[in-house]
Amino acid sequence: MVHEIIVQLVLYHDGHYLSGLIESLKAQSFKNFHVVALDNSSDDTAAKKFKALWPDGELFRTGKNLGYAGGHSFLIERTLHSGAPFVVVLNTDVQLHPDFLSELYARMKNNHELDACGPLILEGKGASKSNIVQNYRLFMDFTRARKFSPDAGKCFNGDEELPFFARTDYLSGVAFMIRTRVLRDISFFDPTLFMYGEERDFFYRFSKLGCKAGVLRNAVCWHFHDWSSQSKEGYQREYYYLKRNKVLYFKKYRLSGGLISFLIKELVSLPFTAFWMFRKGGLKMLKFYVLALWHGLKGRSGQGPL
Repeated sequence: MVHEIIVQLVLYHDGHYLSGLIESLKAQSFKNFHVVALDNSSDDTAAKKFKALWPDGELFRTGKNLGYAGGHSFLIERTLHSGAPFVVVLNTDVQLHPDFLSELYARMKNNHELDACGPLILEGKGASKSNIVQNYRLFMDFTRARKFSPDAGKCFNGDEELPFFARTDYLSGVAFMIRTRVLRDISFFDPTLFMYGEERDFFYRFSKLGCKAGVLRNAVCWHFHDWSSQSKEGYQREYYYLKRNKVLYFKKYRLSGGLISFLIKELVSLPFTAFWMFRKGGLKMLKFYVLALWHGLKGRSGQGPL
């Protein structure tokens, strides 16, 4: 059977999120979809939980950690052979409104000029679903790698708060739908980035190809990423990849003006940045910050030292 949608998940020490996500997938009003997951060489808890909660899903293992970018790129290669016209990329720490898939599918099916479409992403707070906007419209100055999110932090109380549909420069990797035919012309997330910054890299190439992206207010999900529980190691890892991959992005596409501007900004703000890093991640965070810039300038990609 050829499904209309393939839903992709990358698992890594996140079994505690899967119950909420899988229950929201089971509740979808749109039923013609198939779920595939990659176990990114974590402990076996997430993989076992996925198979227990979704027995019909396909689970892949590679025996090593490919990162978020590499994991989804691995799955895309399998998805392209499935014949499905659409693929949905999801974080495991999201929960979906029952009409999430049906709204995105209808919009994409009826608008052939739209190549990718994202949802309204609201914040999950503990076990509760809030009406605080995390991401909706996202704009990017790709030459400077500067993001503008005009809706972040808004309290969504009604239809008049946000446009029903809007064109955007790029979409959050937390959740979006894309046509598989696009991915036959352009490679997906760059696996050498490992994690963080993969959306910027992909949607830069996506835009250069002349593809169009948008967001749809009636497709809603909640993102339950818990920043308050982030460990020092977690902050160190995230900050390392964010900074390193931004430098790699500038170098990859020869955006020398953006790189120079970025490095000057980092130098000017270093006293304030160092104080913030020490509070969040200790002296090690400052060490990994320096390593991130150095590794980026040297072109070192893949899994980092953390």
